[in-house]
Amino acid sequence: MTAIASNPDDVRSQAARLAAALLRFEQAAAHLAPGSTPLGTLRVGTEAYRFLPSWRTVPREEVERFLVALPSPAFLALTTSRGVIALTLLHELSGERRQGAEKTLSNYAAGLDNLSARSGLGPASPVLLEFDGESHVFSFAAVREWTQQFPVQVAWNIRPLTGDAAGEACLMLIRSDGREFPGRSCMLGPGFRPRQ
Repeated sequence: MTAIASNPDDVRSQAARLAAALLRFEQAAAHLAPGSTPLGTLRVGTEAYRFLPSWRTVPREEVERFLVALPSPAFLALTTSRGVIALTLLHELSGERRQGAEKTLSNYAAGLDNLSARSGLGPASPVLLEFDGESHVFSFAAVREWTQQFPVQVAWNIRPLTGDAAGEACLMLIRSDGREFPGRSCMLGPGFRPRQ
């Protein structure tokens, strides 16, 4: 079943939903942490995420709200431990690191603006995201907002769709383990082999 944003006017919330979906997508390539979880606490990797370097643990169902409340754009990178995410806030960076982060955001925006001009995608154009049994539709404006507020370190691109009831474009992905996955967002074709 395809999940469509319940409040299309709230672009920031849609962008946070997209980021949360991409965290779920990418975490499949990571391993669960060994060991036991104390009774009464949430298991990181299945029930909650842990954000580094603060070690803040956030239940999965509250991740969107957590992201929306962040004080500045945040770069999100999953680690090799499932559910553990490195979170870097733009306002905490300075010097060369700040310049690099701002350049990354600028590159994302320029790329999407170019795609919009070439393909005719507008802010309200529906963009499909489909992986591992999940299917979502976000506005193009929400995708752009995601790249500016909550970019998740994942290989992605956008492919225009023609005559498709699901959307006008599809967010295409490559998981960090380089494996194919079920869903139309899989960028890997038959016989694809990652570079060695």
